[in-house]
Amino acid sequence: MKTICLKHDYEKAAARLRGKFPDPSHADQTIDEDTRMIARDGRITAVLLCGVVPLELHLRAYELLKTVSGFPSNRVTAMGTRSLPRSIGLDGTPSPRSGVNVRVLKASPARQGIVGWDRHGHETPLTLKHREMLDGNRALIELADQLYKQHLPIPYAKQRAEVEQKAARYRLWKTSFTGAYIAKNFRTAYHRDGNLKGAMTAITPLGSFTGGALVLLRWRVAFAYKRGDLLLFDAEELHGNLPFEGERLSAAFFCGGWVARCGK
Repeated sequence: MKTICLKHDYEKAAARLRGKFPDPSHADQTIDEDTRMIARDGRITAVLLCGVVPLELHLRAYELLKTVSGFPSNRVTAMGTRSLPRSIGLDGTPSPRSGVNVRVLKASPARQGIVGWDRHGHETPLTLKHREMLDGNRALIELADQLYKQHLPIPYAKQRAEVEQKAARYRLWKTSFTGAYIAKNFRTAYHRDGNLKGAMTAITPLGSFTGGALVLLRWRVAFAYKRGDLLLFDAEELHGNLPFEGERLSAAFFCGGWVARCGK
């Protein structure tokens, strides 16, 4: 495995591009092989593992998840737009929550869905309606958990301990994850996911596509991951993806930020 020791930290400059769409010029290097990325303080900030997802699991996940159809009405920053003080729902009625303008949603091909737990004691409606989306991907989720444990043992141990202590009932089987987020044909602007602090997300792309590299803006690195690959990274760092062609889904296994508040 290749190791990249990062010499520069562009955190302040990156913050100014929050909500903007990634451009190839934002990355000084593109990674497309097994790589471990280490910051100046010694932290492993990301790991790309190529070809670790068996074709069978990839194809099964794609078939199970390709029908997700939720509008990303709550993903204002990721959509690269401004939040409305009072948004209008797709049925034409006002929403008490801020969100994405309905005209933006209708014009975009982006769709999303979450299976698992999205807050304390609450399984998502998609999970209840399509249990097969979660249960049918158990082998893939457990594989991602095993690879996380193998390649990032320190953050994994911390994440798992917090989940077990505060939200053991709400993890996916015996993994360190509480949910799986599915993004369909969603080119995201630079955003943060709102996950548990210090936790890592495991993400794998599905479908038949070209392009779509994920850019970690703080480090000016693009990960050109493809079907069969798995990327482990901190989704609380600003990230977004480059343009792509074809049908592209991303399955991201994560630990929700709400876990930190469990038991309080």
